[in-house]
Amino acid sequence: MSSIEELIPKKKYRLYVELGSDIKGKRIRKTRVVEANGPRKAEELLKQFENEMRATIHLNDENATFATFAGRWLLHFAEPYLDVATFEKYQMVLPHISAYFEKKKIREIQTFHVVEFFNNERKIGRGSLDAKYKTLKSIFKHAVKWQVIPKESNPMNEVEKPKEQKMRTEKEQFYTAAEIPGLLKLIETLQPHQRIICKLAIFGGLRRGEILGITKEAINWDKNQIHISHSLQVTKKEGLKLKSTKTEDERTVTLPLALMEEIKQFNEHECIIREEMGNLYVSFKNEAGKVVELLFVNPDGKPYRPDSVTQFWLRFRQRTKLRDVNFHGLRHSSASYLLSQGVNIKLIQMRLGHKDIKTTLNMYSHVTMEDDSAATEAFDKLF
Repeated sequence: MSSIEELIPKKKYRLYVELGSDIKGKRIRKTRVVEANGPRKAEELLKQFENEMRATIHLNDENATFATFAGRWLLHFAEPYLDVATFEKYQMVLPHISAYFEKKKIREIQTFHVVEFFNNERKIGRGSLDAKYKTLKSIFKHAVKWQVIPKESNPMNEVEKPKEQKMRTEKEQFYTAAEIPGLLKLIETLQPHQRIICKLAIFGGLRRGEILGITKEAINWDKNQIHISHSLQVTKKEGLKLKSTKTEDERTVTLPLALMEEIKQFNEHECIIREEMGNLYVSFKNEAGKVVELLFVNPDGKPYRPDSVTQFWLRFRQRTKLRDVNFHGLRHSSASYLLSQGVNIKLIQMRLGHKDIKTTLNMYSHVTMEDDSAATEAFDKLF
């Protein structure tokens, strides 16, 4: 029978879960120390602990296949405990992993099997290697935690994180400094909100979700600045969600005066529409349940979905016969343009929200190599 023992100091409890006996008749008893404000909360934690243990006790099967265990991991850990967006990402890549290992027993999988898996993924040109690596790490971590495999037999212990393949050439990832003036002329033909969204990506180097997550209180009209601290995301379970950005991504971006004036006029027009909508206007709330005013919303107050930006950009690109660069490529175009104009790489790193300057240098090495050539040409003039 499961039970609770109150510990000293107070507000700590030891939970006991009885799970019967194993095939050798040995008593199976699990314990866990938790913090709780009182016996009632401790009882809730005991129930959760008991459910977790009962869900995993049958995993002590040396004949369990990878696919079977992965399904249990998905059900008993990933779905109930992971962030929704992370869960959906893992769920998306798991079929490829399970299809490869399929009926191989989880106890039999060794490090070189995982290495072979990633080599095969590269060979056939599949991406999302980082997500697949993290998924496998979590699966085998729980295989150890749930006593399916011993700690020293975890095949992920010696597997290095794989590097993502570059699926596009450098030329395809961004628009060049020579192409940007023509691009801006074409952008003027878009609807006001679409036009400004594109300009924020080009002039501010902002991501799609960061643009849609801009709140009106984040705008400093006097200094021509926007503070980037949120990103609008969409998940299957929770729908649209305003999520705080990672600490290293939070930053303040200064924009050209002309663009800020355009944003101000757009905002004033949107305020008029909101008044006209009256009770039909729907307020949007953040994670804490607080009503926030987003800069970009539909006439009824509902935020634009991130995928709607991708869709309008694709239609615009096809209509104008622009070169095949996706919307995120506008952010790359911004950084590449600044580098070509001699802007300090450290400033660009801060503007993009990269935690490590190595990320910026690696991503835009093609531009820095062009600068190196220009430096050589400068010395040539001495001769």
